[in-house]
Amino acid sequence: MSRATGESRARVTLRDVAARARVSVATASYVLSGTEQEGARYSDETAERVRVAATELQYLPNRMARSVRTGRTGVIQLVLHMLGDPWTLSIAESFTERAPEHGLTTLIAMDSDFAAALARSEFDAAFVAAAGVAETAQWRAVLGPLARKVAVYSPALEPDGFDVIRFDDRRASRLAVEHLLERRRRVGTLAVAADAERPRGSARRQAYIEALRAAGLGVADGDIVEYEKDLLDPYRAARALLDRSDRPDAVFAEADFAAFAAVHTARELGLRVPEDVAVVGIGDSRQSELADISSVGAVDMRERIIEFVLERALDATTPTNRVLELEPTLFARGSTTL
Repeated sequence: MSRATGESRARVTLRDVAARARVSVATASYVLSGTEQEGARYSDETAERVRVAATELQYLPNRMARSVRTGRTGVIQLVLHMLGDPWTLSIAESFTERAPEHGLTTLIAMDSDFAAALARSEFDAAFVAAAGVAETAQWRAVLGPLARKVAVYSPALEPDGFDVIRFDDRRASRLAVEHLLERRRRVGTLAVAADAERPRGSARRQAYIEALRAAGLGVADGDIVEYEKDLLDPYRAARALLDRSDRPDAVFAEADFAAFAAVHTARELGLRVPEDVAVVGIGDSRQSELADISSVGAVDMRERIIEFVLERALDATTPTNRVLELEPTLFARGSTTL
């Protein structure tokens, strides 16, 4: 290998990009950072020239230098549970689509020890939808001042130096079960497994039981089948619920990915959806819409979450202790309606 090819190529600087595009360094910076403040005036043709130059030179912005200079990192941090879950995947996809429009990068972390991971990170805003965050704010002490940059997806927490995005799990579950009871009288459920913290199961399971009682019905033996929080176990649970002679004629799934399992398993067993068994989930993910599966979510749910978090990322003066209320809304599709 020759000495020339063995040496690393010198780092391309913003000044190099500006020279190639025949603009000032300030203009190149404005274009590539998406700045629209006073003084950031340039034509579309100039902006295109800068972007082409940056691409041709394979320019990579020095985010650390920008962070020191501006106090901003250009990063939105997502802390998510089960990335393969359709709702989680929809959120991640939506952020990664929108963030670049504002010169931001999205980083995704899974939820194990999320507080310690966030405390070691640099970000302008964070969205946390993780196991262990909904019932306690002990993680706030770990984050310290960083907590003000965090928006937590939780039906229970009150804002306390951090923002809260709230979706009423009980109301959502009642809507789902009541929808099934309009035409069905035997509603089973695929429910997240109970644990030491929730020995009676999730709030969604309790709302399912309450909805049946309000309709003068009880829970038949075997009509609550638990699944572990992974993407495959709901298929086992769905078969246990549906592969029997006394099966229910409707399934309330506590999450969209469990609803997918119920629909797929029903069809494997030769059952027609919704004629033989109706299915509804919670989350209203993009995937549930594409698969024509009924679900309870909120109108413009993903868009509203993203705008809420972007406001923090783009403006450091955004007040803390904000609350975004997401009103549960039923989206009835082919898995419950003929």
